[in-house]
Amino acid sequence: MIPLLLLFFQQPWGTTHAGKPVPQFTDGEECLFCHRNEIGAAWQMNAHGITVNEKAGTEEFTLGSRNHVRRLKKAGYNKFAIWESGWNETKFGDRCAGCHTTAVDPATKSFAYYGLDCYTCHGVVDLKHSGDTTLVLLSKKRRNEDPVINAICASCHLRGSLSKSTKLPYPNNFVPGDNLFLDLQVDWAQADNADLNPGDRHVYRSARDVEQKGSTTTCINCHSVHTGSSERHRRVLSSAICNDCHFEGQPRKEVRKYTVRSIICEYP
Repeated sequence: MIPLLLLFFQQPWGTTHAGKPVPQFTDGEECLFCHRNEIGAAWQMNAHGITVNEKAGTEEFTLGSRNHVRRLKKAGYNKFAIWESGWNETKFGDRCAGCHTTAVDPATKSFAYYGLDCYTCHGVVDLKHSGDTTLVLLSKKRRNEDPVINAICASCHLRGSLSKSTKLPYPNNFVPGDNLFLDLQVDWAQADNADLNPGDRHVYRSARDVEQKGSTTTCINCHSVHTGSSERHRRVLSSAICNDCHFEGQPRKEVRKYTVRSIICEYP
């Protein structure tokens, strides 16, 4: 039997890359050599793939798509300026880069790629994975690491959290496989905040239940990222978090209408 005192002081799982250089990783162009048919054809229409859009043949870019769109332009090497009655050259790096681009350098706030590349969710992939898909995070044969999966999704979707080391509203060089919460400061009370919009409250509650309560229901139990589909919802109907978006006792197609609000993203 493990003494209670030992349980109380046991170390949290995982490691962190906070403050360290961005590791070398295989980019999406190489991934598409093998995955061009089932993933590549649709990725530029996926919400994760178009967090930043480029207007073909121009130097014009836009940030966001569904709820709020803002103009961007290049502002140096892998940096953007954001339009707000004049070009602000620091705000994108200070607030937006962590969730709208890939591999943000914690020192310079420059990014490797705009939009979300494969690395954002799958991390540094072992090149031997073609013969053993268990080497790839989130592969069909590697979906039993609930805290790891939870951390990957939460790294962008827990809006309102802050990096302990940088005080920025996004993680400090989170690498998939890390324990996000060693650096990210989260107010878990938001999971029960009735004033928070249902979408964000749902994310807080789901992430908290995995991280603190040992829930085995992660985002990918319901959501298919590559297809942008939530058809898997029907598989998980017993959780109270369903009622954040659906009416209790009503057919699941009946969804509560609400306005998405975000202080961080400045909408509506």
